[in-house]
Amino acid sequence: MEINGRIRYVDQLRAVSILFLIAINIAMVFKYKSVGNLQEYVIFTTFGFGVPIFLMLLGLLMIDRDYSDIGKFIKTDFIRIFIPFLIWNALLALLMTASAGKLGFNVSCVNYFISKFMTQHWYAWMLLGLYLSLPIFAPYVRATKLKGAKYFLILAISASLIYQLIAYIGSPTYFNLTFFIGPVLYMFLGYYLENHKFNIKSKWLILIGFIIFLITTIYMINFDIFVNGIQKTIFLHHYNFLTENYVDVSVVAILQATGVFLMIKYLNDPKLQDNVILKRIHNSKKFNFSIITISRSCYGVYLLNQSLLLILTTFVDISFLDNIVGIVLLTFILAFLCCAIILGLIELGVPSKYIGYD
Repeated sequence: MEINGRIRYVDQLRAVSILFLIAINIAMVFKYKSVGNLQEYVIFTTFGFGVPIFLMLLGLLMIDRDYSDIGKFIKTDFIRIFIPFLIWNALLALLMTASAGKLGFNVSCVNYFISKFMTQHWYAWMLLGLYLSLPIFAPYVRATKLKGAKYFLILAISASLIYQLIAYIGSPTYFNLTFFIGPVLYMFLGYYLENHKFNIKSKWLILIGFIIFLITTIYMINFDIFVNGIQKTIFLHHYNFLTENYVDVSVVAILQATGVFLMIKYLNDPKLQDNVILKRIHNSKKFNFSIITISRSCYGVYLLNQSLLLILTTFVDISFLDNIVGIVLLTFILAFLCCAIILGLIELGVPSKYIGYD
């Protein structure tokens, strides 16, 4: 279902994902200021689907486009994510340099700034690479449609299972299907879930999505906290020696993101809009305005929220907010401030394409 030319469930997924990513960043701050606690690891595990969802939406929206004019693609689509990245990443690196007391006109300052610029916003760095890969994957998808996506996903999930087992037993291997279990798999997954027609009623797909999310989340919480003793070591996560990326590509994480995707997509099925609660929510102007604003600002919010969090933690002691209520409160405060700054800059005449607003 569309509203004002936008796909409603896509905006909702983007808004939900960016809010949970902010919550994870806040939990990470509290973790590094102490030894970490149960609630922070529950947040990391429960809401870790944010990046996979963003990658799924990238595939859904862009993997089957015509990129035959690569020059035009670079000047429009790629620049649209590259320039905001340069601006906001430079700001964060500058703030980190200043907070470390290394800001000055000397080689040490330059080296520190460069090191921070090159090692922050890992998702944005990955996104730059994925955008550059779109003209390569798009012809394959346009030629093979769902069959091609299904073939890729079969290989990706098979590889994930194989490497998950190998990682679990701690054995190296020469077997190489790692190409299929990078962030690209989520792009194909998003495209497939958007275009595949399930022979199941939407209300059952919503229930199936919820059950998948619930089971996988409980499993990951148990694995992270009770099996591994509060350590973030999901099987194929955080620079595993096989995958070499920060995206969790374990089968459990793939299923969790799929569950969230199915829930929110099919909650927007027009056939269900006779439901009084859904109808009231979807007809709410305030709800739709908030969702669309956060969604359109989400790339800029992702790039900006860590800078605001750094400023906040530098000048204010927020340790008293190290609890579930405090993290939720800080999440909405940071999201509001980021959106306000982005919209304010647009009002001042800054082109939206420079600050991560679409």
